[in-house]
Amino acid sequence: MINQSHQHHTVLDAIANWVKRYREAIGLRNELANCTPEQVALIARDMGLSPGELLSVAAKGPHAADELPKLLRALGVDPQKLASEDPATMRDLSA
Repeated sequence: MINQSHQHHTVLDAIANWVKRYREAIGLRNELANCTPEQVALIARDMGLSPGELLSVAAKGPHAADELPKLLRALGVDPQKLASEDPATMRDLSA
């Protein structure tokens, strides 16, 4: 019975985390939705992105690339070295 209770708790935690991430992503899109196209273009330019790329990145949520360094290390790639030597590639991978 304890195992079923633990599984139930784990499922509820997973659902709660999904809802939290969904709400964060919606919040980011809403923040950009409140900007004029010119403001979005300026923000994007400051970040080295096109307005479309900025909107795409924002739609993915704030934690979209959290696992990237771990994945790169598993593939034998040093994330810090990649970021310093090829920032455009690192940015593309993070988006």
